[in-house]
Amino acid sequence: MNETKPVEADNAEEVESRIVKAWKEARKFPAKRMVDYLGPTGIWIFAYYFSSLFIMIVLNIARLGWSLEAIFSAPTYFAQIFLNYGLNSGKVIADPLDTENDFYYQKIDFENALTSASWISAPFIIYVLGLLIAILPGSGFPQPIGDYDYLVNFRYFHHFVPFLTERANGTKGGGFYFLIAWLPIIMSVLISAFVAKRVFSGEEDQTRNVNVLKIMLFNLLIGFIIGMQMGTLTGTVMFRFGGALKSIFTSSYDNEGYFFDGQYNPNTILVISWFINFIPMSLAALWHIIYSPLEDAIIKGANNSGKWINSKRKKEAPGK
Repeated sequence: MNETKPVEADNAEEVESRIVKAWKEARKFPAKRMVDYLGPTGIWIFAYYFSSLFIMIVLNIARLGWSLEAIFSAPTYFAQIFLNYGLNSGKVIADPLDTENDFYYQKIDFENALTSASWISAPFIIYVLGLLIAILPGSGFPQPIGDYDYLVNFRYFHHFVPFLTERANGTKGGGFYFLIAWLPIIMSVLISAFVAKRVFSGEEDQTRNVNVLKIMLFNLLIGFIIGMQMGTLTGTVMFRFGGALKSIFTSSYDNEGYFFDGQYNPNTILVISWFINFIPMSLAALWHIIYSPLEDAIIKGANNSGKWINSKRKKEAPGK
């Protein structure tokens, strides 16, 4: 019985030493940081997300005044007005049997996934629809004052929108689209390039550039989500996997897989927004390429200038 105790002790010490050795080896393993998984592309997306939320809150405070409601309701407000745009939710012709009213205010049900999760989805709704509506010449105008023709109500937002006006020549003004659509893109591009240079300092220059392919896939994904949401608000969208396979492998003339009946085709929103969102993609890619050497050149120039000034002061100092 006494002879087994030293053996057990030796085994325990051996197991313990192996655990300690394994732990030391594990600590030496070059584990990746979270930012390494995100990369410059992920940093840019997060920078856009927070920049967009910040601008929404500022604009909603300008609309309502300083309050907690203005802060916490900002994403929902902007998600609603952009999804609501063009859905004919303003004035619609009244029932012919109704002799008291010429029109009704149509109500749109906003109890859907995107607006109920607006703190997550609102920046991406703006990303897909912001530049699209800003560029289209017949859309996204401020709410008219007084009565207006229900047949052209698709031109207007049906809520008050801060800093949005209609010029005498029939174009949109007031700076709203610059603030809500352009400014978050500009801020995110500047911030992400600044952060990426410092996070990935000392590594290859190419690691500080955004991945264009990832941004293109990102544009497709959120364009599909927003398009499907707008499609279901205005009509019916159906997809049958079996019918799609049947159409592909048996008869390409009969579409039995994908059906849409409504005012806004998800495919149209997806494709058009995808092309328009080449603008922020190009800005992000170009600035990330330019920023690092530009900052290095500025710092080098400042250092050389400082050395030159110091040397000149030494030469001009009395007694030297």
